[in-house]
Amino acid sequence: MKIVPERFAKINFNALKSELWFWVGFGLFLYGVGRLLDQEIFYFLADIRNDGLDQLIVFLTEDLIWWVLILFALTTGYRLWTSPEKQTKLLPALFALVTSGILAFTLKSVFDIPRPYLVMDLIPLVEETTPGFPSAHTAIAFALLIPFLRISKFIGVAWLVFALLVGLARIYENVHTPSDIAGGIFLGGIVGTYFSHPETKKVLDVLWKELEFRRQSFHFVAGFLAVFAHWAGFLRLRWIAVFLVVGLLVSYLSQHKKLPFIHWALGLFDRPRDRDFPGRGAFYFLLGVFLTFLIFQGENLHIAYAAILILSIGDSLNRLFSSRVPGRFKFPWNPRKNCLGVAFGIALGTLAAQFFVPLPAAFLASSFAIMFETVPWHLGKFYLDDNISVPLIAGGVLWALV
Repeated sequence: MKIVPERFAKINFNALKSELWFWVGFGLFLYGVGRLLDQEIFYFLADIRNDGLDQLIVFLTEDLIWWVLILFALTTGYRLWTSPEKQTKLLPALFALVTSGILAFTLKSVFDIPRPYLVMDLIPLVEETTPGFPSAHTAIAFALLIPFLRISKFIGVAWLVFALLVGLARIYENVHTPSDIAGGIFLGGIVGTYFSHPETKKVLDVLWKELEFRRQSFHFVAGFLAVFAHWAGFLRLRWIAVFLVVGLLVSYLSQHKKLPFIHWALGLFDRPRDRDFPGRGAFYFLLGVFLTFLIFQGENLHIAYAAILILSIGDSLNRLFSSRVPGRFKFPWNPRKNCLGVAFGIALGTLAAQFFVPLPAAFLASSFAIMFETVPWHLGKFYLDDNISVPLIAGGVLWALV
């Protein structure tokens, strides 16, 4: 990536590195201690169990934590809505929360470590179908710790106690080992530190001034959220259809009136050519997700997940890097694209898709879809939007292969 050094001259990367290295060392230490306690801890907990404590622990991990997180998300949204500059100190914490959750579930698939009750003579208080390492509950809880500490020491310390209780509760429920909890603390600490560090804000302030960075960041995050929300059961086809209809209505109204918050959001992400169709990029992205889920349902759902990730990660990074690589690497048929950017997009799209499909199939699907996107397909004023073509081509290739 071509970066002008002067843009980041005032940023102290050493301060950020120091905090991240602390969490690396602390995380490894906790993991080592956790491994020593992975079996012995359950014998100790067996002596203190009772029905009242069981109910309290289950309420903490299955109800209370989610209500607290929903309240936090609503509070963050309200602060953004009412802030004149549409900023709040809670926003880095929200980014850390979402990112840690996505990474935790991704890493579970990578390590595929079974829950302790599946390999030991234990009875779980709650049923869990995903692998155990790292603990997603703990990662999410600790992702908020450092952002809260930077806002208020009192809030941070109170949240530390709550986060520790959540981690211990998951061990008590026989669904996690101490090393699973250590992995969650490590992941949450790293993510929370990165998103809330003052130097990270300076970097994002510089990059956020670029329209393409804002657009591709939106696509990157939106694809992850779409896959995760559908996998978790929060997002279904009927809801996506409702969003599409509402999106068209909002787009039409935005052509004639400056809607509160919507006008500000469109100003952040729309290109100049989108004046006749406000929110064009977001609409086509959601339409591509809708069509992909519609076509690849049931036993082919893993194909839909892989195809959407190729769009959100591979194609987004392809576009972002293509605008920063020297001109000698441009494609003859499309000077806005270049070989290095496309290669980088294919590699990252493959990496994301292989969590759901075999690696060779992921590579071929990512290659076909992103290479197809380099060709400007259009008929008169109509052009084929890559938010639709990339996931459908990727899904078609995967369907034929897998």
